[in-house]
Amino acid sequence: MATGEVFTRRQTFQPYITERALDVIQPDLTKCGGLSEGRRLAWMAHDHGVLLVPHGWNTGVGVAADLALSAAMPVAKWVEYQTGVPYIEELVLPAFKLDAEGMLPVPTAPGLGISLNPDAIARYSR
Repeated sequence: MATGEVFTRRQTFQPYITERALDVIQPDLTKCGGLSEGRRLAWMAHDHGVLLVPHGWNTGVGVAADLALSAAMPVAKWVEYQTGVPYIEELVLPAFKLDAEGMLPVPTAPGLGISLNPDAIARYSR
């Protein structure tokens, strides 16, 4: 059982995690309070044996944050990722690309490891 894509507060996740009512939490970092709150959720999940799989169906910036959180937390193994979404595939540089095993490499540049694509920003901010 997995849930949490639309939860906006740690307090919403808490009873599901502490009561072990699910196996996977899927916070969307662009909705739940960002990396800091995602980290708090990840440690709570870790303490209760619940897996963290961030919900990466938002923007390329959100996917970069999801990857950073997943790489840093022992309770996370994957990021939910959807291909064919312009806000994910065109908004950031370098563009995300699945490797031969179907995995997304974690960006290694400073910050979230990405830059914004000015052409895409101009196109989608009209």
